[in-house]
Amino acid sequence: MSEILRVCFLHGLDSSPEGTKGRLIRVALPDAIIPELPPDLSKRLSIVEKAITSPVILVGSSLGGLTALSYARRRPEMVKAMVLLAPAVGISLEGLCQTDTIREPAVPSGIPATIIAGAKDTVIPLPGIRALYERSAGSHLVRFITVDDDHNLHQSLDLVMQAIRYHLETIA
Repeated sequence: MSEILRVCFLHGLDSSPEGTKGRLIRVALPDAIIPELPPDLSKRLSIVEKAITSPVILVGSSLGGLTALSYARRRPEMVKAMVLLAPAVGISLEGLCQTDTIREPAVPSGIPATIIAGAKDTVIPLPGIRALYERSAGSHLVRFITVDDDHNLHQSLDLVMQAIRYHLETIA
């Protein structure tokens, strides 16, 4: 009998497992892995590496998106798909990263992904997220969706859940 594919949600810098997206995912997917993450990327990666013990669908919001990309680069065999929500790319991360900073992050080849970005995002510039999409190897597996929303994507939560369910259904 195969193991049930789980979702791992990585929150952003100004959020927590109890933020809007974390609570939404916990209610919809009670077995989701939702670790508490510090600001430093290296420490985040250490926590994520301990939390993930079998392949997952990785969902990352803002700095959680960059954390997801970093983890997927290190451990692609543990990532069945990704949903990146306004991922923190194309900005300075001075003070948040001691090591393993990805200068030009990309979704690793062979990993299906959905990237959702808000057209009204004033935190992470849309061109940086679009560049992530364009750099991503095997882009036929990567979907890029721009929504009429801001960085928090709170007006697009239904779409966020649709993207997660899409990957759960197509991977399982």
